Amino acid sequence: MIMQNYVGCDISKQWLDFFFDEASGQYHRIDNQADAIAAYVAGLHPSRDFVVMEATGVHDRLLRHALAKAGVPFSRHNPAHTHHYAKSTRRRAKTDRLDARMLSDYGRRYHPEAEPAPREEGEHLQSLARLRDQWSRSGQR
Repeated sequence: MIMQNYVGCDISKQWLDFFFDEASGQYHRIDNQADAIAAYVAGLHPSRDFVVMEATGVHDRLLRHALAKAGVPFSRHNPAHTHHYAKSTRRRAKTDRLDARMLSDYGRRYHPEAEPAPREEGEHLQSLARLRDQWSRSGQR
């Protein structure tokens, strides 16, 4: 039986911080750019690695699509839930590296289900709806 490796990923607009596993303690920081993400994801194993991240809106989009294309399972979580989990483990420091490690721990503890692959059409419609809503709000002022 293959052990599941929960790879934690802290996402920002500029980069992604990955914590690979407890045994190696490996951290990797890559640019939040399609080519860097594709290269990193190519090194993951679909049957072993599972990426756990917080839902960050548009900033996790490139990663989700690259993971889906490579067949690597992933799950996104509400940042408020993961924040409460971090507090429950009495972690006080907050850095990108520590957040990535916490997300890896979160995956090991809760064994989340993989999300379905993102659909381009659905995401495009969501972005149009958000734009419409922004225009509607700005017109009410």
